[in-house]
Amino acid sequence: MTSPPASPALDADARRTGFLVGAVVGARLAARTATCLGPDAVRAALAEQGVMPLAPPPGRRPADVALGDGLLEEFLEGGVDLRRLSGRYLAWWREDGFEAGPLLETALAQMAEFDAPTATLPAAGTAPLVAALPAALASATPATMVSGAFHVARLLDPSESAALAAVALVVTASRLLDGQRDVIPDVLALLRSNRASAEMLEAVRAVPRDPRRAPPVPTGEEPDPTTTLAWLLWQLHHRSRGVEALTEMVQRGGMSPLVGSLFGAIIGARDGIRDWPVAWISNAGEDVRLRESIARRMRR
Repeated sequence: MTSPPASPALDADARRTGFLVGAVVGARLAARTATCLGPDAVRAALAEQGVMPLAPPPGRRPADVALGDGLLEEFLEGGVDLRRLSGRYLAWWREDGFEAGPLLETALAQMAEFDAPTATLPAAGTAPLVAALPAALASATPATMVSGAFHVARLLDPSESAALAAVALVVTASRLLDGQRDVIPDVLALLRSNRASAEMLEAVRAVPRDPRRAPPVPTGEEPDPTTTLAWLLWQLHHRSRGVEALTEMVQRGGMSPLVGSLFGAIIGARDGIRDWPVAWISNAGEDVRLRESIARRMRR
């Protein structure tokens, strides 16, 4: 493993801020080249400003922010009510819906029509992983954290793979927020105890084996949750320089803001954002300021 040693100056507040703000910045970095299908398109997208976040249009709230904020707002109100949380998602979708992909659109449309989570989707996606990730902030009660993350994910996707990938990332982020670095054993233990598929278990087991061979990249609007989980864990395990890894994500192109949000959050939880380019923070939009405010409120 090539992770850097933990910095003694990185306290819990810095990791929490990195987690919350990093999610927004990572999403907007990914958005810069999300629709680029090849090197020429990436070069054209980066020609004017380089690797820089693409802020959302004024007054718009991207899907990754709306999904994450839903659970954060529940925490700030003192407890999570799944019905109320569903209402938050639906209110955003009806009023805005910016960057909602087809799977999320389908899930929310069925939720609105039947007043219940969808029973089927054409495929498993990554929106549930983004929605559940803030549950990592509830690590003081691990059983509640895991159960809550599972149920939040199931609001948006009925598949076992999406729910287990969501919980695995929540456990990952919770360990990072606690200052730990080696998360793979905990993730594997969680997946085994919840009878994850052989495919998901093998994908996670393979993460530490070869630092030179990354797993498949989760490209596209709403990539498969197992692919997304394995790629994020590999990056976390083998890439010690977070800014460099995020830069390469943008330069590769084709990465959705949802995956960028997950990537930015876990790198921010591990390293903080003190060493990130100032322009990344200042150009990612107003949601950065809102997340900074939430981080301050959670210190109390």
